[in-house]
Amino acid sequence: MKAITLRYKTVVVSIVLGALFVYAGAMKIRDPLAVADTIAAFGIIPLALINSFALAIPSFEIISGALLIAGWYRRMAALGLLIALGAYTVAIASALARGITIDCGCFGVGPGTRGAMWWDFGRDLAMLAAAFAVYAWSMPSPAAVQDESRAA
Repeated sequence: MKAITLRYKTVVVSIVLGALFVYAGAMKIRDPLAVADTIAAFGIIPLALINSFALAIPSFEIISGALLIAGWYRRMAALGLLIALGAYTVAIASALARGITIDCGCFGVGPGTRGAMWWDFGRDLAMLAAAFAVYAWSMPSPAAVQDESRAA
């Protein structure tokens, strides 16, 4: 019974997190220049890499989100989003610590406020926890690993 409950939790969290990232990526892919401006405003990434990041991030988010929703390579997609969310969270924390007020550009571009930045930081922490949960819950059980090794 516990394994079934965990499987349902994994599927529900994967779908919600995946949908958030498909939506976020779709919002960004519409305006890569605004994404590049937002990335530049954080002042963390070298200028030579900003355009590459601005073009790659939306596609990465859409593909990773779609994989989570579909359940294909779920653990790999969760790990990718876990790493990305770690970077996003550090970027927002860094901006807050340096007194920079900007819009994170997570779900499109808008006016940046300190309150919105704290909201974005908290939301990223929650999504980071969700990605970690999906990653951890998607681990094969020791019995399954043992069965695979016997079959090989």
